[in-house]
Amino acid sequence: MNEQERLPLVSIVTPSLNQGEFIEEAILSVLEQDYPRIEHIVVDGGSTDGTLDVLHRYQHLRWVSEPDGGQAEALNKGFEMAGGEIYGWLNSDDLYLPGAISAAVEVMRTTECGLVHGGWRQIDERGTVIRDLDVVPFDLRRQLDYANLVAQPGALFTRNAFTAVGGIDVTYRYAMDYEFFLRIGARDINRVLAAYRYHSRSKTVAESDGFVDETYRAARTHGARIRSRMVLDYYLPRRRPWAFRFLRAYRFIRKGDVRGFGSRLLTHASRVYRRG
Repeated sequence: MNEQERLPLVSIVTPSLNQGEFIEEAILSVLEQDYPRIEHIVVDGGSTDGTLDVLHRYQHLRWVSEPDGGQAEALNKGFEMAGGEIYGWLNSDDLYLPGAISAAVEVMRTTECGLVHGGWRQIDERGTVIRDLDVVPFDLRRQLDYANLVAQPGALFTRNAFTAVGGIDVTYRYAMDYEFFLRIGARDINRVLAAYRYHSRSKTVAESDGFVDETYRAARTHGARIRSRMVLDYYLPRRRPWAFRFLRAYRFIRKGDVRGFGSRLLTHASRVYRRG
């Protein structure tokens, strides 16, 4: 057995539904990786745009196209088909950057960790770079109480870790990645690995409100404190704005910032007056 054959097989699963505009770029970003042992599985939910035409053009792909119960179910189906020791999850409108898989596998082989994640790039509908975000070292308490700081496109995990935690929870439509990563922990890679596309039809943009309740549910299920930033500064202003206003007033008073408190009261009163 040569050195290449000794490398672990990496299985990348791409859930897809009517993303024909972007999926070819996602496929090419996997195909052009410098890591020599990758299988790419696309689980399509029955697209009616040009997605299937694209899939037919790439003979190396393993793919199915049939109705399913959504993204989480498609992911679990794809990973059931996978033969690799290491898994990756790349949505059909995102993409890997060059060398991402090699970098992740190197860390996983040297540390024997169950999950690695790196920095990530925000791109728009045309692929123009918005900004790069540095990796934030994984800390479960911060992940629970502060924010989801693991970028899903730039994360790889082992088959054993995926199996041990029972895969993706299909009761989530929006925050399934956040909840999944809470269950397996992480190591990080100090480089940008993947690009996350912001466009008008992505769930992140078109259905952003749906993430609020699921993110809160995932955090609280796994032990986030009621007084955490995830609850107080993410959930409250979106679901309990009246409670958040009291909280902000308390914070101003606690700091002795009378001027700031007065300014906020005037701003709020002005908005109420204009609405009236």
